[in-house]
Amino acid sequence: MRRLFVIATLALISTQVYAADSNFKKIDTVTYNNDQIHTYLHEQTDMTVKWVQNSDPKATFTLGVRTPTTDNTGVNHIIEHTVFTGSNKFPSSTLFFDANSNFPHTYMNASTAADYTMYPFQTPYEECFNGLLEVYLDSVLNPNMLTQPHSFYEESFYYDPDTKKYGGVVFNEMKGANSQIGRIIFRNIRNVIYEDTHYANDSGGQVNEIPTLTYKQFVDTYNNYYYPQNMMIALYGDLNIDKTLSIIDSYLTDYAENKPHDKETPPINVNVEPTLKYDNFTSTYNTGGESAYIIKSFVLPAHINETDMLELDLWLNTYLMDSTSDFKQNLLEAGIDSVEIFKDAELLRPIYSLIISQVAEEDIDNVKNILDAELDKLWNIEENVDLEQDTLQESKLTLAKDDISQDRGLDICHSIVASWVHEKDDLIYYKIKEYLQNIDDIDEEIGKELLQTADQVNLQVLPQKIPDAEVNPLTQSSVEPDRWPDLVASMRAWQNMYSDKVLEPTKLNNMVLGTDLKPKTSTKDNIKFTVYDTQTELLSTEIYLQTSHIPQPDLPYLFLYSYCLSEASKEITPFEGVLKSKIVALENEKNYTPYLKVEILTTQGINQQQILEKSQEILMNKDEEWFKLQLDKIVGEFYGNFQNDIIGTLSQLTNGAQSGYKRYIYEAHYPFYTFILNCKNDVCMDYISQTKNMTNRILPRAGSSIAVIGEKKEAQATLKEWKEYCQTNKLEKFDDKEYDFVTISKDSVYYKTGQVDYLLYNYDTKKDYVEAIDYLIAAYATKNYLQPEIRIKKGAYGSGMQVKFPNTISIYTYRDPHYKSSIDIIADMADMLELSDIEEKLRMAKSEALCDFQTQFGVLGNDLKKASILHAINLMGVDKKYIKHTQKEIVKIDAKDLEKEITNVETIVNDSKKGVCIKK
Repeated sequence: MRRLFVIATLALISTQVYAADSNFKKIDTVTYNNDQIHTYLHEQTDMTVKWVQNSDPKATFTLGVRTPTTDNTGVNHIIEHTVFTGSNKFPSSTLFFDANSNFPHTYMNASTAADYTMYPFQTPYEECFNGLLEVYLDSVLNPNMLTQPHSFYEESFYYDPDTKKYGGVVFNEMKGANSQIGRIIFRNIRNVIYEDTHYANDSGGQVNEIPTLTYKQFVDTYNNYYYPQNMMIALYGDLNIDKTLSIIDSYLTDYAENKPHDKETPPINVNVEPTLKYDNFTSTYNTGGESAYIIKSFVLPAHINETDMLELDLWLNTYLMDSTSDFKQNLLEAGIDSVEIFKDAELLRPIYSLIISQVAEEDIDNVKNILDAELDKLWNIEENVDLEQDTLQESKLTLAKDDISQDRGLDICHSIVASWVHEKDDLIYYKIKEYLQNIDDIDEEIGKELLQTADQVNLQVLPQKIPDAEVNPLTQSSVEPDRWPDLVASMRAWQNMYSDKVLEPTKLNNMVLGTDLKPKTSTKDNIKFTVYDTQTELLSTEIYLQTSHIPQPDLPYLFLYSYCLSEASKEITPFEGVLKSKIVALENEKNYTPYLKVEILTTQGINQQQILEKSQEILMNKDEEWFKLQLDKIVGEFYGNFQNDIIGTLSQLTNGAQSGYKRYIYEAHYPFYTFILNCKNDVCMDYISQTKNMTNRILPRAGSSIAVIGEKKEAQATLKEWKEYCQTNKLEKFDDKEYDFVTISKDSVYYKTGQVDYLLYNYDTKKDYVEAIDYLIAAYATKNYLQPEIRIKKGAYGSGMQVKFPNTISIYTYRDPHYKSSIDIIADMADMLELSDIEEKLRMAKSEALCDFQTQFGVLGNDLKKASILHAINLMGVDKKYIKHTQKEIVKIDAKDLEKEITNVETIVNDSKKGVCIKK
């Protein structure tokens, strides 16, 4: 069943209570289970700080600013970028990247919405938390961008007369973002319903209007919005609150004493009513698609009770979005198979929109009539108790899953800040969770009435027949053309200025972490059985079913079986858990082993074998119509990834030029897509029977592995059941095959409607697995060459070098204004990579490499993630000691080691398989 919302949950153990700093007045403390939410008010500036106190070591900080979007220049977005290009205390033009490298963290970012800007970070290390806290506060409150324009041009828009290219990080970012159909639909909904309000403006910026922004407008906007009463801070986790509040106080006190400040100035009110000028509206899009989008939006009343909105969510999930609901089934019978709900809740009057995609223009009226008729039926639909219970049980499983999420602190802080911005209950996160935990029935009358009485707006978004005429940004810019040479020269000089070290080094030895999980493994009939004892209410089983006995011509049926098994599992009722299936291939000493990986997640006390068996039974009973629907969904998802996950797509495509496990994974990508197209065109007449037949061919066999992750007693009992299952269903006879795939000899190129390029180099190290020096070289090259030359000087949205276990090093550019010049820059990297001041640069590279490694191996994640990674590397023949050993090696490497090994950069560049996505 498809779910519309995600609800996060509470942490585990409360920690000691700290006293507030003297300049903060404690307002109140509210307790929800093991979270204590303390509210403080800074008496000099009236800024509010909230702290969610618990034992979670992943301390989180989020600063929010109310920033309503008054035009389409992207000014708030540009401010969000530019504050991190140097501050009073940290005068480095690359401050964000310096901090990113210097302080290991689990999250560090900033984002701009229509009416607020948010600056969050998360780290489990106290030293890093305090360091990032100062960087964020000084950047937001004391940015150097107010006294020099260079960073403004770098991040917004500029024209380089030498290269005759347009730069500006936000300018190029939005070229890519504004060509994504999901964003286009979102903007259309807000534009129509909230026309003539700040919600109709694009907070990211419209490409044609970003160049019109002047430096004065930029500075004025910052001064209008960035004052303490118009900001608030949310904190989360096991913090030394005295020290944290003391640091915050030092910046706020300095602000009050040294800047124009009127304590009586209120925060900006961002809440506005929708104008609702139209009942029906037609617009166009130009992303290369050929189909229309039909949208029916429901605008709810103002100040709606949040628990009533939850009831609406539950009702929608049950009666509209559940794959077995009458609404969904009737639409399928009418040939409408792509229906989504978009929820826009951060508004005075929230909007729920039903979106039907892939509609032929000649079918628009018919689809509208069918949709209206099915909605009319909903108002009189009878209660379906079983379906409602499925919705509730799945929602409660989501609660338990989110309870151990690494992102819990970020989610809670985001909720608190967003609620403050919109003047809603800032503890609604907890109240919704508490409400959902305690209900045992959905009040369908609440949801039905809210939707039925809402204001309705009908939109249709059609493909544009004639492309827009290209606009020369120079004609839009407020800068006279003859000023660009001097402006760019000054900006380049500012970018190249070397400053003394601005960030204190971190003690990396204290940040080397291993894993305390101790698996217990046994083997029977050459099948591995493992228990991972974790403290969680959930129970997770991972089944790696070896598939090397499937002949090469039959692999497409295996891949389709994997997809269909996951889809069939969504129809199990009553709901008991979530089953996901995917194709994997793991490298090992012999080369690689392919598997069908099945993951089953439930609460305790559920028979997980029955979930697998029921999924298989449902799949076996499906007819041709159902399989045709799956083919359409696969094509749609593939197209969506091509449009939205471009670097991921390039990674898959370049795997086709590799060998081993990478080439196998490629087979499950583009060749599988072409197979699906053939099935749709009736070229593969027996694909249904062949796919169903996989149920009897993919069974536990020698070389398979099953791991159960959960509380020890429950996990052991479940593993015993899986052993019995394997004994009963074991594949006794099989013959492993040798695969002989054709290797793609050319670079991978595909075209996409848009205004920016994407570039990927995919390099195989030929090692058993990557080493510490590989992570260090990648971090060093990113910080000291790729980011300065491509991200900063060219204005690409992103560029870097990444290491992916077991043996991949990649180089990428993201939303690049011109990929060919980036190829030249990357080709010169080995010769141009600067090794002066190597000790300081090495120190920062070590910090970033350590952070990247820990993220990849889930060192700071929850036990489910840690156990999953340990299970996978065990199948690859890698001892878990590798995780801690590699971190120690990263810290230990010296400058001589780096100078010796960095010569490999030339090999990495020259021997990589390249992929490029080029704008049409």
